[in-house]
Order: sequence, then C-alpha cells, then structure tokens
Amino acid sequence: MERLQDALNRARERRNETIGAQQTPPKDKAAPVQETPPEQAQVPQSAQPAAADDAVLSAWRALPQLAPNEELYRTNRLVSFFGGKQAAEIDMMRTKILQQAKVNNWHRILVTSPTPRCGKTTVTANLAFSLARQTDLRILVIETDMRRPEMARVLGIKENMAFARVLSGQEPAEYHMVAYGSNLAFATNQVPAANSSELLQSSKARQALKKVEETYAPDIILFDAPPVLASDDTVGFLEYVDCSLLVVAAEVTSIDEIDVAETQIAAVSNVLGVVMNKVRYTSGGYGYDNAYY
Repeated sequence: MERLQDALNRARERRNETIGAQQTPPKDKAAPVQETPPEQAQVPQSAQPAAADDAVLSAWRALPQLAPNEELYRTNRLVSFFGGKQAAEIDMMRTKILQQAKVNNWHRILVTSPTPRCGKTTVTANLAFSLARQTDLRILVIETDMRRPEMARVLGIKENMAFARVLSGQEPAEYHMVAYGSNLAFATNQVPAANSSELLQSSKARQALKKVEETYAPDIILFDAPPVLASDDTVGFLEYVDCSLLVVAAEVTSIDEIDVAETQIAAVSNVLGVVMNKVRYTSGGYGYDNAYY
C-alpha cells in the first residue's frame, strides 16, 4: 500500500510540474502550481442549473393563486380559459406565434392596437390561457398599459395590484402578481399610474423587468401595451421587446390607422402579425368548422 501511495504522489508531482511548465512563462524557476482549497472550489456546472431551477420553482410557488370566476370569464369572452372548439382560433394563433418565436428566438411579445377599444387586453388574456395549456412553457403577462389598465377587471382580480410600483423600484414584483396554476402569472394594475411614458422608458423599469425575468424564467412574456396611436408609451417601449402583435377591430379600425401603427412598430421592432378582432362571422373554410368536432 505504501509503495502504491508513493507512486501516486510521484505521478501527481510530475503532473503538476508539467502543468506549471505549460502555463508559466520561462523564468529562472517555475512557480509551483497551487491546488484550490476544498472550501474555495467552484460548484460543478452540472449542479448550477439544478439550483437555479429550484429557485425558479420556489418563486412560482410563492405567488398567490388567481381565483377564476367562470361566469365573468364567459361574459368577458375569455374562451381560451375553457378550451375546446370555442378556443380553436386562439389555439391556432398560439401555435403560429410559438413557431415564429422558436425560429427567431423571440421571448418578449408586445400586444397592442392602433386605437382604444380593439380588444387587445381580451386577446392577450386569451392567448395567455392558451399558451399555458402547453404545460412545459412558463407564461408571464405584464400589463404596461398604465393609462387605462383593464387586465385586473377582465380577470376579476380584486387584490390591490400596482405593478407600476415594481417598475419604479418601490416594491417587489411578487406583491403585484398572481399565478394561475404553476406556469402562468399575471402582473397587473388596479388604477392608472402617473407619468407612464417616462416610467416605461426609465432605466429603473428595465432593471426591474430583467430581475423579474431572472426570478421567474418565463419562456414567453406577453406585454399588454397601450394603443400605438394614443400616446408615446408603446413606441418608447418597443425597443425592449422582440416583436409586436397588432390587434385591430373589424368595423372600428381604419386601414389608415393600421398602416400608420404598423409602420411605427416596424421602425423599431418586429411585426409578428395583425389580428382581426370582433369579427361577426367566420366561415368554416378559413378555420375549424363545428362539424370537425
């Protein structure tokens, strides 16, 4: 045993001498190679992702849960919450968005409209519930429409949410977020916020959003943003997102409004697509017919 230990010691010494000769410039005498003390050794890389995943799961579990009101959701046309054939069009949109997001490595998706009353918040909420049915994805919805916030009303959230306080660095994100299940969360505002344009373009807001992303590691973030033509809030925030989805309303939005809004978005970000909302009738030839089910 002693002979074996001596041989191992000599082999270790020769290895250290070889490493020192390769890493140290020629001098009168090569500097000895020092072994890292056990207490200073780095955590193996294979253990780091596991620790990060545990922290993310803990953060999601700590969020309060949304209490769905099915009657309210039917009234507010949140068809994707219930799934089935009534959510077929939303599910089709979800699949196309995921395909584009994967190809282009997009994660931050802004949902906006040219003008108010196009239904962008309803589309955002429907898309969120549809995406969340893909259980291997984490979805985060952040309301950045702080002039006329509607998400809390649409979802029936009664808590005093004010995500604007998170963006301004005043309070932690978990104070103003609710989760539905283990992979969908909403960050909302109950009341309007002052100076919303300046807030969205501030460095504090960007830092707060990055911290939220690091904490919850969402695969997709949906930003429910203000109408493009109503203020400069959305235009100033476009540089933060990867792409934008433009929601327009049939018999409400004009062609000129669509053209101007799309041009302004394309000048700063990628246009993911245009969604025609509030259509009275859809032929089965352009989607799923009830007979399919």
